Amino acid sequence: MYNSREAVPETNKFMPDTTQKNTSSPSEKSDGLNLEWSYAGKAMRAQTFLFVLISLLAVGGGVYAMSAALLGSSYRLVWCLIAGGLALLWGYHYAVYFYRTWTIRYRLTDQRLYVHLGLLTRTSDSMELIYIDDVRLVQTLTDRFINGGVGSLIIFCSADKTDKKLVLKGIDKPQEIFEKIDATRTVLRAKRSILTGT
Repeated sequence: MYNSREAVPETNKFMPDTTQKNTSSPSEKSDGLNLEWSYAGKAMRAQTFLFVLISLLAVGGGVYAMSAALLGSSYRLVWCLIAGGLALLWGYHYAVYFYRTWTIRYRLTDQRLYVHLGLLTRTSDSMELIYIDDVRLVQTLTDRFINGGVGSLIIFCSADKTDKKLVLKGIDKPQEIFEKIDATRTVLRAKRSILTGT
């Protein structure tokens, strides 16, 4: 992969706009193809619902044990363990949520795809579209019906010596991004064929 600079501020829609930042939806600017988007927070809805269920079961189990006099004098210790466990669970969940939504950024131009990762340590990679062999769109059942239609893109590039497979997760409107990448690489390859006569 190749190092690149930070992405410029994002916009909300596929419309020219340079006034808004930190959006999870793709945006396009007027000076050529320049789509920018970030990890969509709604990609973690299913995990949120799972943690809510775990929390309800933990609290319900504690209440039932107290009502059935199963805890005895140790009920305070049990409730401290339940509260501590739930605090760790939700602390982990929100740490992952904020890390992904604040630090994962994507940008697509008419030549390259850029991926920016990290908070304290920042990593920026790029891939030339003309060398992309295949693009695959993946949407699980939870992505389609719980996570608001988000999806992941798996990009294969045999010419890349660093990463032959690049996975873009938490993408809002993944079908549009999939079609943009596929169409752009097709155009680039057609131009190369005309120039080289192959």
